[in-house]
Amino acid sequence: MHGLVSEYFSGDGLKQVQVRLVKDSVERETKFTDGKGEYEIYLERGYDYQVWFYRKDLVPKYVRIDARDVPLFPDVPFYDMDVQVTLFTFIEKFDFELFDMPVGMASYKHSVRNLSWDIEYTERMRGETARVMVLYERAIGEMQKAKLAQQAAARRKKRKRAYF
Repeated sequence: MHGLVSEYFSGDGLKQVQVRLVKDSVERETKFTDGKGEYEIYLERGYDYQVWFYRKDLVPKYVRIDARDVPLFPDVPFYDMDVQVTLFTFIEKFDFELFDMPVGMASYKHSVRNLSWDIEYTERMRGETARVMVLYERAIGEMQKAKLAQQAAARRKKRKRAYF
């Protein structure tokens, strides 16, 4: 599994994001994204994984990959998963409860002999995520307006008064 972790507004790669591999509910490995925001980890057959993307100042997300049903001798000896993740800044008192659930789920499908994403789940999450992100963008806008108003007030306060 490999991919890019990027910032929500700019699309720039995020460096030093933890990519934590939880294998059958036990944390097994932690890697960090490089200077371009890229990462790569290896998943073995026969396990249920959670792959967490975390940095202290950002909202964490994770994907679930169920590789328990991958056959011992698969037709395809190697599965390549390119997983792109977008993270954004944490805001105090904002409801990020949606991201307590996986943002995507994949499992082995015998019919296609490959690891496949649960498209129905992804579509349900996409609608809810879009709603949360509209509220998030509004909250960011309000914070920026308040900051600009505060800076303007500070500039007015610093001016010297001239009395005639």
